[in-house]
Amino acid sequence: MTAPRNALTAAIALLIAAPIALMPASAAPKLYHWVSADGKDHYSDVLPPEALAQARQEINGNNGATVKQVERAQTPEEIAATAAKVAADAQAADAAQKVKESDQALLASYSTEADLQRVNDQKIAQSTATLKSLRVGMESQQQSLSALLIDASNHELTGSKINAKLAESIQTAHKQVVDQQALLLRQEAQSTSLLQETAATLARYRALRTAADADAKHATTTPPNG
Repeated sequence: MTAPRNALTAAIALLIAAPIALMPASAAPKLYHWVSADGKDHYSDVLPPEALAQARQEINGNNGATVKQVERAQTPEEIAATAAKVAADAQAADAAQKVKESDQALLASYSTEADLQRVNDQKIAQSTATLKSLRVGMESQQQSLSALLIDASNHELTGSKINAKLAESIQTAHKQVVDQQALLLRQEAQSTSLLQETAATLARYRALRTAADADAKHATTTPPNG
C-alpha cells in the first residue's frame, strides 16, 4: 500500500503546483512611477487621473524591474508639429525621388553631351524663329495701323468726316497690335526661360555624367573582395 499512497500524494502535489506555475507574470503587483509638474517623484499602485498624461514607468512590484516605459502625452501643438514634419518629410522624399528619376532619364536619353547640346540647339533655334516671325508680324501690323491713322489725320486736316468704316478699321488694327505685342512678350519670356533651362540641364548632365564615369572607372579598377 505504500507505493500507491506515495503516487497519490505526488499527484495531489502536482495538481496544487500546476496553477501556481501557470500564473502569468502580469499577476505580479504593478507600481507606477512618475514625476509631477513640480519635479517630485511619485510611486503608487494606482495611477491618478492627473498623472495619465505624464511620462511614467510601470514597475514589477516583486523585483522592482521596469516592465514598461510610457512617454508623456503630446500637446495639440506638438501633435500638429509632428504631423507637419511627417508631411514635409514625405514631400521632400517625393521630390528627391522625382529628381532621381529625372536624372536617370536624362542620362538614359543622351549618350553624350554633344547629343544633348544638339537637341538644346534645335529648341533654341525654333524659339528664335518664332520670335522673329512674331516681330515681323508686329512690324507689319504697326505699319497698317500707322497708315490708317495717317488717313484719319488727313480727313481731319481737310475737314472731312471720318467714316464709320475707317474708324472700325483703326479700332481693329489697334487691337491686333495690342494682342500681337502681348503674344510677343510671352514668347520672349518663354525664350529666356528656355535658355536658362537648357543651360541648367546641360550643367546637370555634365555633373551626372562625370559622376557616372567616375563610378564606372572605380568599379573596373577595384579588385573583388577575397
